Amino acid sequence: MKSKKLVLSCLSIPLFLVVSGCGLFGSNEAAGDDLEFYMNETILPIEDDVFAAWDDFYIETDELSDEEFYEQYQSSLKPELDEYYEEFHAIQPETEEVQNLHAIYLERNEIYWEAGEKEVEGHYQGDQDLLDEADELFIEFEEHTEFRDELERLMDKHNIEYE
Repeated sequence: MKSKKLVLSCLSIPLFLVVSGCGLFGSNEAAGDDLEFYMNETILPIEDDVFAAWDDFYIETDELSDEEFYEQYQSSLKPELDEYYEEFHAIQPETEEVQNLHAIYLERNEIYWEAGEKEVEGHYQGDQDLLDEADELFIEFEEHTEFRDELERLMDKHNIEYE
């Protein structure tokens, strides 16, 4: 059971860091307004929901066997995560700058989602190679700073600050 807790902690921590760092305010221009809306009304609420889904799932499955955990993941959490994944891909910012930022975000999140899938599958199958691949992807996800760098650049450009 400890390995499941580690898996879920690893999956939740990156989202928590993104969620806790991005309250935005202030800007009268279109790109600045679009950036604020993009973060506050689309990205952060969906990330909050993903984090809560993982947290609730861990609480509900804490005492299950590996097989029951995997079955519950496949039948309840994965479909929910797939819906969030679709929500991320359905976001259509209005301005080119924020559209480009979102493309970077989606690229980074692809790494995260793939890592999470491999991590769950690796624990279920007892496959160390899959677990190693997941670990490498989580490292790649953490090292992928282009989104944060571009977000900071756009915030500076449009005089937007953290709350």
